[in-house]
Amino acid sequence: MKRMGSIIVPSMLAIAMLAGCSANDKQLTVKNPPETAATPQPAATAKPTENNKEDVLKQMQLASSQAKEPRELIAFMDTNIPKVDAATADKMFILLEQYDERQLPAINANLKQLMGQPGAAEKMYALSYPFDFNQIKGDDNLKQWLLNQAAGKLALDNSHEGDFAWKIDYAALQKAYSPRLSEDMKHYLGVKATEDQKPFANDGGLKITRKELGDRLLNIEQYLTKYPSGQKRAEMKVQYSNYMAEYIHGYRYEAIDEKTMKLMPEVKLSYEQLVKLHPDTKTAQIVKAYLDEINKNKDGIYKPGEKGVSIIGDPLPNIGSFWEGLNGRIDSLFK
Repeated sequence: MKRMGSIIVPSMLAIAMLAGCSANDKQLTVKNPPETAATPQPAATAKPTENNKEDVLKQMQLASSQAKEPRELIAFMDTNIPKVDAATADKMFILLEQYDERQLPAINANLKQLMGQPGAAEKMYALSYPFDFNQIKGDDNLKQWLLNQAAGKLALDNSHEGDFAWKIDYAALQKAYSPRLSEDMKHYLGVKATEDQKPFANDGGLKITRKELGDRLLNIEQYLTKYPSGQKRAEMKVQYSNYMAEYIHGYRYEAIDEKTMKLMPEVKLSYEQLVKLHPDTKTAQIVKAYLDEINKNKDGIYKPGEKGVSIIGDPLPNIGSFWEGLNGRIDSLFK
């Protein structure tokens, strides 16, 4: 009984330290900043053993249901993830990711409200990337609120027509926690960090080369084939489908010769090179089948558009059929 008490007490202390935080508190934090800007204290300090890893997970589940800000859960992670095995670290990471996904809508609603306060928008737009919130002068409440979100490993993004929004900073999470995770989760986090740092598309256009996009497809294929029961298989398959849709038919005018409605030679060459360099991959199998359709049309992709309406018309029948069946083809290859 004495030994049981020694295990329970640290858990109760951790729970007590998290008490009073409410996940449903959606009020704008910046209006009532904490009295101190100090980083919140870690929610648990007891070193877990083989017999109480589940206690750590239960503590984190409680923390994720009660934490007011992401930085509180980050404090818990920073203290406890070095003490657990990779399998437990994976579960902790997933809890953190799920918490952030739940909280982001409220955090961004707060940001929108904050931007409407006198002088706040001007101070925000005066910042340049990479954002240094310590450069904000004359508004400690605004500065501290922004710093608090960054401490929760969120990143401020303004790449969408200049609008600010918080997102999960996967690059920061990778740097902090990847060494503690399983190979499965490391691979997933690497994919997310790459996309986080350099999005493949934005504002209706491809933002990386087709060669880079092909490499990303092959990287996710490695995950899907190496980890058939991977913890993030569903997410990776969705990302693969998004990449492949852009790779195969996310064409803009620079990919099509408007006079002939044919695929530009450099785009076709990128397909041929992928097939040549990676012939045994499922990605190459899809691209090779697509090239066969392109060759049937002597590189034609679209019908001419209707005069006064659009330069480019509908895709040629066999091309359109291939596009429509693309997701089914992916599903059959990655069952």
